[in-house]
Amino acid sequence: MAMRMVAGWMLPLVTSLLVMPVHGEDLTALSLEELLDVEVTSVGKKSQALADAAAAVFVIGAEDIRRSGATALPELLRMVPGLQVSRLDANKWAVSARGFNGRFANKLLVLIDGRTLYTPSFSGVYWEQQNPLLEDIERIEVIRGPGATLWGANAVNGVINIITRSAENTLGGLASLGAGSEQRAMAALRYGAEVAPDTFARLYAKYQDHDALITLDGDGGRDDWDSGQGGFRVDSRFADGNRLTVQGDLYRSNLRQQLNVPAPEVLPERYVAVDDRLQASGANFLARWERALSVSSQVSLQLYYDHVERDEYYVSQRHDILDVEFQHRVMLGARHDLVWGLGYRHVADDFSGGVLVDLDPDAESRELWNGFLQDEIDLVPGRLHLTLGSKFEHNDYTGFELQPNIRLLWHATDRSSVWGSVSRAVRTPSRAERSAEVWARVIESGLPGSWPQSLVFATAGDDDFVSESLIAYELGWRLAPSSRLNLDLTLFYNDYDDLRSSGDAVLQTGADGDALYFSLPFDNQASGSGYGVELAAEWQLREWWRLALAYGYLEVELEVPESSLDRSNETLARADPRQQFSLRSLMNPREDVDLDLWLRYVDSSYPPFDIGRFSDSRIPAYWELDVRLAWRPRAGLELALVGQNLLSPAHPEGYPEAFAALPLEVQRGVYASVRLEF
Repeated sequence: MAMRMVAGWMLPLVTSLLVMPVHGEDLTALSLEELLDVEVTSVGKKSQALADAAAAVFVIGAEDIRRSGATALPELLRMVPGLQVSRLDANKWAVSARGFNGRFANKLLVLIDGRTLYTPSFSGVYWEQQNPLLEDIERIEVIRGPGATLWGANAVNGVINIITRSAENTLGGLASLGAGSEQRAMAALRYGAEVAPDTFARLYAKYQDHDALITLDGDGGRDDWDSGQGGFRVDSRFADGNRLTVQGDLYRSNLRQQLNVPAPEVLPERYVAVDDRLQASGANFLARWERALSVSSQVSLQLYYDHVERDEYYVSQRHDILDVEFQHRVMLGARHDLVWGLGYRHVADDFSGGVLVDLDPDAESRELWNGFLQDEIDLVPGRLHLTLGSKFEHNDYTGFELQPNIRLLWHATDRSSVWGSVSRAVRTPSRAERSAEVWARVIESGLPGSWPQSLVFATAGDDDFVSESLIAYELGWRLAPSSRLNLDLTLFYNDYDDLRSSGDAVLQTGADGDALYFSLPFDNQASGSGYGVELAAEWQLREWWRLALAYGYLEVELEVPESSLDRSNETLARADPRQQFSLRSLMNPREDVDLDLWLRYVDSSYPPFDIGRFSDSRIPAYWELDVRLAWRPRAGLELALVGQNLLSPAHPEGYPEAFAALPLEVQRGVYASVRLEF
C-alpha cells in the first residue's frame, strides 16, 4: 500500500521533469575517483588522505547531506555503518557508536569545528540543541572506535567531527523555505561577502517548527517543538602565513514533553502525567589561529567558550565551558610526522529547582589539563606506516588518565590496504555519576496490611565512582577492485572494564509512611565486551548513478558479579539492534534533476534501562524508505519534494527513558522545499 502511494505521487512528477528541457548548470554527482580523493583531519589532527587513515573512518560529504533530505543532524548519521540512531520523540534522539545507545549515551565524542558538544551532567549530547545550518557543513567525519589519543576522554566508541565551510566558500546569498506534514515549517537565510582584502564573513539565521509524533494508540504525543538559531563566521588569510577564524552561534528552543513523574501516594497508578514546556538556549564563541612556520612545521591555537541553559520540570541546568588548545605539527626528517599539543578546560555548572533530581553541591567548577603526542612513522616509504601516540589527562574526579594507541597501515597494492590498531580509552565520570540523586521509578511493594504499598527507587552519584575503561582491537581492509567500486571492511573487539553499575541499596522510609525509598549508588562492578563487523561500499554504476551501501553487525555482552543485585546491564546489552542496513541510490537522470532513494533496515531491540514500564517491550525491526526528487529550473534555484518513512504509517524506534511518559512512533511524512542562491 505504501509503495503504491509513493508511486502515485512520485512517478507522474518524475516523468514530467524528465521530458522538460534542460536548464542550468551541470550538477551531476562527483565521480568515484573524486569521492575517494577525500582529505580527513579527525584521525591524526592533520590533513591526510582517507586511504592513509589507519582507522574506521566514514565521511558524509556536502553532496550526501544535500541529497539525503534530512532536516536534523542525527538523521544524517543513519548512513554511517556502526552508528546506532533512534528517534525517541519529535525532539529527542539516541545516538551512539558500537553499542550502549540511549537518550543519555556517553561513549561518543561529538564536535563542531573543534568545539566539543559536551553536556557535563551526563557526558553526552543533547541532540535537540544542535541545529547548525546544514547547507554550511562541508563534511562530517565519523571515526568508529577510540579516538581518545588525540581527542581525550569520552572518545571511547567513536568521534563525530562536524566541519563547516570557510566563509570564503559561502559568498553570496542563500535562502530556503520548506513545509510539510511533520516538518511544519523551516526557513533559513545566509549571506557571505569579502569584507576586506582576504577577509571573508557570513551571517546566517534559521528556524524550524516540527509537529508531534503519535502514541502507540494513535493519539498526539505532545512533543512538538520549534527552534531558532543564528550565527556568524569570519575567515582571514594573511601574507605571512597566518590564518584566523572567528565564529559564534546563538540559539533558543522551545520543546514540549509529556512526563510521567513518580507519585507513590497516587494509587494504583503511582505516576502523574506532567505536560512540560522545556526551554533550551545557549551561545558559543570560537577563535582559531593557524600559522605555517615552514613547509614542514605548522602551529595552531584554539579557544572557545560555550554557555548552555536548560529549564525543564525536574531540573534546571546552567553550564559554562572555557577550552584552550595549542597544537604543533612538525616533520622530523623524511620518516617522522609528529603532532603534539597541550590543552586546558574549565567547566562551571549550576543545577537548581530540581523536583526529582538533586545535586550536591548545586554548583561546581572543575578543571581538566591534557597533553598529547602522536608520531606517524614511515617504515617503508609509501607502503608501511606505524602510528604511536598517547593522551595524558588530569581531571578533578579521577586524577591522571593515560590513553595510548598503536596503529599500523600497509598499502598492499595501489588499490588495497590493510590496517590494525590497539587502543585504550576512558570515559571519565559525569557530574551526575558523582553527585546526583534521581528519583525515577516506583512500583507496587506487595507488602501486606499497614506496610508501605510503594517502593521508590533512585540512582545516586558516588565519590568513589571511577572512569570506565576500554581496550579496543580493530582490523580494517580497504579495496578498490575497479575505478567504479570501493569497499571498506572493519572488524572490531572491545573489552570494557569498570562499567557503571548500581551498588547496594540504601533504605529510607517516607515521612508519611506510604513508601519505602531505595537509593542505589553508582559503582564500577560491571564489565563486558562488544564485537562486530562494519561494511561500507560505493559503486558508480553510471556517470549519473551511484549506490552507497552500509551494513553493521553488533553483539554486546555485559556482566556483573553474582553478588550484585544490579541487573540493569542485562537490559542495556539488548538495547542495540544486532544488524543494520542502509542502501542509498543517487541518480541524475538529467543534469537538472536529482532522484534519490534511501532504504534502511534496523533490527529489533529493547529499551536500554528497566524503568518499570517498558523494559519487557520489544522494539520491532523495521524497513523504511526515503525518496527525494529535486529540480533546478535555472542556476541557483532548486525545488525539492521529499517523502520520509514511506513504507509504514508509523513505527517506534526507541522507548522513553528517565521521566518520559509514553513510547511514541515516527510517522510517514512529506515536505516540499525551495532553495535560492543569489
